[in-house]
Amino acid sequence: MSRRSKGASSPKFSIDQEEPVAFDDSMPDMQEEEPQKKHAQFLTAEDLEGAVGFVRGLGAAAWHYAGKHPYTVSYGFIGLILAVLILTIGLWSTIVIAVFVLVGAMVGQIRDGENGIVNFFRRLFSNGR
Repeated sequence: MSRRSKGASSPKFSIDQEEPVAFDDSMPDMQEEEPQKKHAQFLTAEDLEGAVGFVRGLGAAAWHYAGKHPYTVSYGFIGLILAVLILTIGLWSTIVIAVFVLVGAMVGQIRDGENGIVNFFRRLFSNGR
């Protein structure tokens, strides 16, 4: 059973392309132009609007996926951060940072009146007692 509403639709992507033009020596008007002018004539306002529309549609599709799979996106992002930290500052420095973040979160939970992390570690190390 689908959870999508009847009015919702997924974004549609399309890329409009013109026919390629073959340039040869029989086209004297193209040979006389400076190289800067040749490159400038290929970028138009419609091209930029199409690119912005593509990026906007891609962003909408990404947010739609993130809304349906929040844990996949969250843990994937955490994995990306850990990979960047390990590759830039090293494994042991990353472990030290993670320990300090965990201790800070535990102190914060205790001050909030919650014991979620402390209870987790108590259950983990209690060996079923």
